[in-house]
Amino acid sequence: MRIISIVNQKGGCGKTTTAVNLAAVLASLGRRVMLVDLDPQGHCAAALGVPDEEIEYSTIDLLLDPPGHPLAPTQVAGMTWEVAYGLRLLPSTVRLARAEAPGGGLMQAGDRDRRLQRGLEAFADTMDYCLIDCPPTIGMLTFNALRAADEVVVPVETGFLATRGAHRQWTTLRAMAARIGRPMRARLVPNLLHTERTLDQDLLDALRERFGSGVSPHPIRDHIEIREATAFGRAVIEHAPDSEASGDYQRLAAWIETESAAVIEPPEAETDVPTIDEERTAGTSGPPAFGDESGVREVEISGRAAELVGRLRPGANNRSAETPRPDGNRVRIVQPAMLGAQIAVTGDFNQWHDAGLPLRPIEGHPDGDRWVGIELPVTGSVRYRLVVDGRTMLDPANPHVAEGPDGRPASVLMVQSANTGAPTASPAFVDLGTVGDGGTLST
Repeated sequence: MRIISIVNQKGGCGKTTTAVNLAAVLASLGRRVMLVDLDPQGHCAAALGVPDEEIEYSTIDLLLDPPGHPLAPTQVAGMTWEVAYGLRLLPSTVRLARAEAPGGGLMQAGDRDRRLQRGLEAFADTMDYCLIDCPPTIGMLTFNALRAADEVVVPVETGFLATRGAHRQWTTLRAMAARIGRPMRARLVPNLLHTERTLDQDLLDALRERFGSGVSPHPIRDHIEIREATAFGRAVIEHAPDSEASGDYQRLAAWIETESAAVIEPPEAETDVPTIDEERTAGTSGPPAFGDESGVREVEISGRAAELVGRLRPGANNRSAETPRPDGNRVRIVQPAMLGAQIAVTGDFNQWHDAGLPLRPIEGHPDGDRWVGIELPVTGSVRYRLVVDGRTMLDPANPHVAEGPDGRPASVLMVQSANTGAPTASPAFVDLGTVGDGGTLST
C-alpha cells in the first residue's frame, strides 16, 4: 500500500479538495484507495456526502486502538465508508480534536508518533493507496502522517505569497526528515491557478525555477466544477467526468503514478529539533516541539512561523525585561503576518461575528512588521478561531481545542491568577519578546 500525506499549514490552499479528488481519480483507474481524514474539522466527509451523525468508527478510534493484525475485507468494510467503487473513507469527527490535548489518549501513548503507521499496516493487504488529509498544523497528528507516509503532496495556491509559503513548507519538511531520520519524498501541486493572469503564470514559473521536478507539470486550475462538486458532496470525476477540472486531476494522478517525487534529504548539521527519543529521555509528554532551554514548550508552531519563533526565544533577545505588564487579565494573540493577507480573530468575546476582530502590526515589538496581534480582556476560558482571508481556522500554534458553539472545533485559552497575583494562562504565556506554548504572547 502506497501512503501519501497531503499537507500544508496555509488555509485555503485546496488541501482537502486535492485529497478528495486525487483519491477519487485513483479509484476510477481501478486502484483500491482509502482516504484518511486526519483533520478534526472533518471536511472530507462533507466533501463526499457522508453524514456526520452516522459515523461510528473514525480516525480517533484507529489512533487510540490500532488493530494488531491484518484486517479482512469485511472488517475494513465495517470500519470505513464506501463513497465510490474502489474508494473508502476513514472519516474524522470532532473527537479527534481532543487527541493531542492532555488526557486525550494519544499523548500518553509510548508510541504516540507511530500510532497512525501501526493502524494503517492493518489495511495494507486490502488497499493499493492510502491518502491522508492532514490538519493545518504541525503537531502530533501531522507528525504521525509524515512518519507513516511514503511521500508528501503539498498543494500550493498560486497567490502572492505562494513561493514564500512553498519555501517555508519545504524547510519544514526538511526539519521533519531530520526528526524521522530518513529522506522525505515530496511534490508541490500548484492549485487554484488562473491561467489568464500574468501574475499567476509568473508565480508558477518561480515555483518551477525554485523546486524543479518537485513541482507538478499539471497544475490544478480554478474551475467552477470543483466548487459545484464540493457543494453536492461529490468528487469532480463523478460530478463532471468530461470537464477540464476532471482532466486536471486525471493528469495529476498519472504524474503521481508514473513519475518519481523530489527527494528532501535531512540537513547534515544538527538541528534544534529534538528527536522523539530525546523527548522521552527528557521526560516530556507533549507533541513534537521546537524546544528551548527555558522550559517553555513551543507546541505546534506553524511551519511559516518556525524561523521567527527561533529568533524570539528566551536568550535571542532581552526585550521581555524592557516591556511593562499592564494590570488585569489581558492577553495578546499573535500570529505571523505571512499567514494571510487579512487576519482576524472571532470567538466568545465578540459573539462569533463572521468578520472577526482584525489583528494589527505590533508596535515596539522586535520584528514587529512580521507579526500581527490583538490585545483582549480574558477571564477564565475563552474559545476562538482565526479568520484568515475570510476562512475560519484553528490557531495553528495552539494545541488546546474545545467544541465551539456550532459543534466544530475551536481553539481555547484559559487565564487564571498565579500566586504572584499577575495573570497567567494555559497554554503558557510569557513576557512580550518570547513565544509561549499556545502561539500567543502576554502583555
